[in-house]
Amino acid sequence: MRSTVARLGVSTLSLALLTTLAAPPRAGAAADPYFVGAIVSESGPGASLGRPEADSIQLAVGEINAAGGVNGHPLEVQILDDESNPTTAVSDARQLLDKHPIAILGPSLTQTTLAMAALVEAQSIPLISLASSGQIIEPASAHKWTFKMPITDTKVGIAIQNYLKKKGTHKLAFVYRDDDYGKTGLQHFKDGPAFAGFDIVSADAIASTASDATTQLTHAKTADAQALVVWTTMPSANVVLKAYRELSLTYPIIYSDGAATPTFPANAGPSIDGVLIASTKITVADQLSASDPQKTVLTHYISEFGKAYPKDGIGIFGGFGYDSVYVLKAALERAKSSDGAKVRDALEHTTYSGVTGTFRITPTDHNGLNEESLVITQVANQKFTIAK
Repeated sequence: MRSTVARLGVSTLSLALLTTLAAPPRAGAAADPYFVGAIVSESGPGASLGRPEADSIQLAVGEINAAGGVNGHPLEVQILDDESNPTTAVSDARQLLDKHPIAILGPSLTQTTLAMAALVEAQSIPLISLASSGQIIEPASAHKWTFKMPITDTKVGIAIQNYLKKKGTHKLAFVYRDDDYGKTGLQHFKDGPAFAGFDIVSADAIASTASDATTQLTHAKTADAQALVVWTTMPSANVVLKAYRELSLTYPIIYSDGAATPTFPANAGPSIDGVLIASTKITVADQLSASDPQKTVLTHYISEFGKAYPKDGIGIFGGFGYDSVYVLKAALERAKSSDGAKVRDALEHTTYSGVTGTFRITPTDHNGLNEESLVITQVANQKFTIAK
């Protein structure tokens, strides 16, 4: 059963500033809250993404309200659970649109975002997605009102390809989640500008709820590959790893950033050691130079999130939720208004250094991240380290 509770911040100070969701705020009224909707996957296969995203949205709202809000207005947010289901995401979007939000954050997944993005765009409401696929925002001319926080899957593919090229690895087996996230991940991997010289010798889909990957990994084992690329999230990420170990594959296994979550090493145990995972810098923040432009915000977020939500663990997905609130805040401040068109235009000219990376959003790039935001990590003693 999805939650319809308004998760309105983490401090009593911020809660005191907020009004009930029963009546939407009056546009332009001094000190009236800016109402923001959010849709995430707090249950279902995407829960390992959606739960930290929801908590991070809540954390950011609490921080902003404790500091006086935005343009003198507190933020009021209602977070709905789409259960990782596209139909539910559409229903949630309709529910939020009835409350006239200034923006909607989320959803967590490519398929849920694609299901409801057109509905939100038709209402001229900015949508800041927390999902991966570049097709959500590309081309920007066809997705005028949609933005996103995770780096595009094309750029994740480039980062993986650049790493494999340095290792002299060119023949790849590929396992991908059997939905829009996995299918577009494979397609954008093959279509990316760094793909030249690679050969995908096997490609197999796996269901997000699969409990066994023996068939897919048997194909990979017999395909004469030099490495296995896996484009999925938990829990199927762990299912693939289990089959990889059981079949005694000896070549490297490298995951897309969808697997860069603390639940992966927690569930896999020692069998995850040696695995390569593309990630934002949050998983290796303690290994970054003090001069890294993200060091300060990462240190702050990790500390505050860890204190407020110790059970979640620190991973990339919470950063998407946290950054979505602060990117919206930056746009609201530039627009000096909550008017949808003005906020949308301000979003297209937002530069913000956050947990996920340094966003340089433009009218032709509604994400604004580049490969500098990514690292290839290797798990050692069940901890993320920067791969050599």
